[in-house]
Amino acid sequence: MEITEVDCKIGARLGNARSVLDVGCGEGRLTWYLAQETGREIIGIDLSRSGFRKARRVARQAGVGNLVRCIKGDARHLNFPDGQFDVVILSYSLHHIEDSPAALQEIHRVLKPGGTIIISEHEVKGGGTLGDCYQFTLAELMKSLVEAGFADAHWERTDGDILLSAINKIREEAWTSNKS
Repeated sequence: MEITEVDCKIGARLGNARSVLDVGCGEGRLTWYLAQETGREIIGIDLSRSGFRKARRVARQAGVGNLVRCIKGDARHLNFPDGQFDVVILSYSLHHIEDSPAALQEIHRVLKPGGTIIISEHEVKGGGTLGDCYQFTLAELMKSLVEAGFADAHWERTDGDILLSAINKIREEAWTSNKS
């Protein structure tokens, strides 16, 4: 499986993240790559289990079989506790999710305060949308991130695609209740 420039940039953005979730992991290309690069467990979820066997096989061949976990799951209803992950990644998967604003809110829930969401998607030149099958434009996606509770969203073009990051901001009411 070929590792792309976008995969490398995602890996570089992980920093010291200890808990990482790859939403829409498919056959696990990014999942095993990140496990290999970081030496940390990476959890991948996907609606379909069809790619999990290949993901596990490739992870074993890469020497990180013990660090890759694939779970059947829906991004709109994540079966994880609040604040579990330092980083959540959606690599070319957000456009497959029927209700992307609901998924972004759910990702906000499972991210630790100050955690990072990383999204990569294909860029389609000229039309202002991120592609014919996409339900959103880049501007709408940025707005959805803010509405879901993310801050400091920024994006870059890389290798003909869009790579976007945002920080899970601490909601004022949660911060106030934790201080008392």
